[in-house]
Amino acid sequence: MTYGSCIRQAREAMLLTQEQLAEQLDVSRQAVSKWEANLSRPTREKLDRLSEILYISPETWVEIDAEAEAADQPSDTSRPWKIATAALAAVCLVLAVCLAVSLLRKEELPPEEKVLSVEAEPPADPPAEEALSPILPDSIPMICSHDYSFGDWTAGTYDPAAIPFLDDWERVMDSELWCGWFPDGTRLSLVPVTASWNAAYTNVYLLYAPPVETTDGKLEYHIFYRIGEDYTGADYGSPDAQPFTNVLGYDGFKITMSHADGLYRDSTYIIQGPDGAPRMMSGIGGASRAREADVDDDGVLELVSYDSDWARWQITDTRIGEEGASVYTLYDKVHVTVPNGYAFSMDPDRGGFLVTDSANTIISRYVLRDDVLVRVPATDFTVADYPDVAGTEITFVTDCDTIGILTDGLDPDVILSYTPNIRITHRQQAYLALQELYNLTGLKVERCYCAANEYGVNFSLLPDGFNQRSFFSLDFNTRYGNLDNIPSLYIQWKELGNDWSPLALKQSVRPEGQVQGEAETMLWYYGRIKIFNTGEASCASLGDLWLEDGDLYLYDLTETDFGLTLTRLTGPYPDGEVNH
Repeated sequence: MTYGSCIRQAREAMLLTQEQLAEQLDVSRQAVSKWEANLSRPTREKLDRLSEILYISPETWVEIDAEAEAADQPSDTSRPWKIATAALAAVCLVLAVCLAVSLLRKEELPPEEKVLSVEAEPPADPPAEEALSPILPDSIPMICSHDYSFGDWTAGTYDPAAIPFLDDWERVMDSELWCGWFPDGTRLSLVPVTASWNAAYTNVYLLYAPPVETTDGKLEYHIFYRIGEDYTGADYGSPDAQPFTNVLGYDGFKITMSHADGLYRDSTYIIQGPDGAPRMMSGIGGASRAREADVDDDGVLELVSYDSDWARWQITDTRIGEEGASVYTLYDKVHVTVPNGYAFSMDPDRGGFLVTDSANTIISRYVLRDDVLVRVPATDFTVADYPDVAGTEITFVTDCDTIGILTDGLDPDVILSYTPNIRITHRQQAYLALQELYNLTGLKVERCYCAANEYGVNFSLLPDGFNQRSFFSLDFNTRYGNLDNIPSLYIQWKELGNDWSPLALKQSVRPEGQVQGEAETMLWYYGRIKIFNTGEASCASLGDLWLEDGDLYLYDLTETDFGLTLTRLTGPYPDGEVNH
């Protein structure tokens, strides 16, 4: 374990963001980010505060130092741009092993669950250039039903005597298999207890204790749910509990119990109710394996499970204003068949439901639309890469006669032909650019026009205003699949005489407090932009931002009533050589 992984795991266990932790420590978010990425190390004073806030034992830091000294391995100092690149192109770069399509059991499915099979047979004599392309259905039908019991389930009634030491909070904490905290300080605990009716069996209970502020400093535990029951001895193994965010609109904890042999069984999704007590949002058990994925590209994660016994997928989704949840069932070998050599699987990190070839290359992707799965272009980016701006309405201007070379005239949803290393469309480039703008300023627009070419994207509130009325321009480099040009961004702020711009300094996120002077201001801006933050930097002279490896950025900061404000950033220029 490293300082960074320890801090990150403890922070996530308490459902804190980097910004929230930074506020409690009186440091910048970038400082927390660098700690977790092992790019820098907290001071002794900050380590003491981290121990208090995140409930990390001070001995943990000593153990980490001892491990590092024994291994004689210095902290990783590889170029941080690799981390930024991986974060932005994770869908492209993470080559996860596809889930093998399990064989359907020999038993026949119930007649009412059978539907017309969609065959995917290749043509008899395909042309030579198309011989390697599979013939796939445009849509895949599913069985649709409604689960009215889904939702904000409360706990049952449990006799406190089921846990003899329930009122001894120190003993509860000593017995914990896992613990976590809701943002308000409510504590969750998994505790094994010998069954009262037979000492050979063990039950695992989920307990909760309100924040100590409301209980005079004493933890008062309550039984919420018997999350695992009738285990033989310690057959419950090691539970897996992880925080989740934005699953069907909720944040909380996913708790998965398992046998000691590693066979995962039941997954329970726990959220916090209005009264502060936990609620069970959903439970997925038996032979199913629970996942979370945005299968309908709406920016919200749905619940997806696969039952290997029946070789079927189930998707749980909710709709605003509807009680319960919609459940979609998809059977392997019944609803869809892919040609030999190809596999149909679910991979949340790469875009959901996929068809892949023997090399695990994505051939096609399927998205939930109007109760069926619809085939869409297999790109390397999804809404998960630009979650904060997915609702922005973008109108693309592709008429070259109107705006000239600012557009290459391509359909915004066509995979770009000049991107050999990445599959991306102009629409995805535009949303990625707006996400960068949001990361930098905290501002987003409801609707805008966009002109895109092989170098980047330009945004305007007017359909013909790109030459003189573009409020934001971002030229990409190969990180987003464009030609190997030097990336740059230009921001037109309303307060700088650009009254057509929707970007208002008085509404944006700006450096405050401890950030003073040009150098600190520029480093603050630099730390907020993912695609430009490629390594440790310093401001050696006016307008120059130097990386530790000798690469150079050029920038413009303008003095305004709101302080120094970024308007341009270009780079990095390798080895400090500026070639415009």
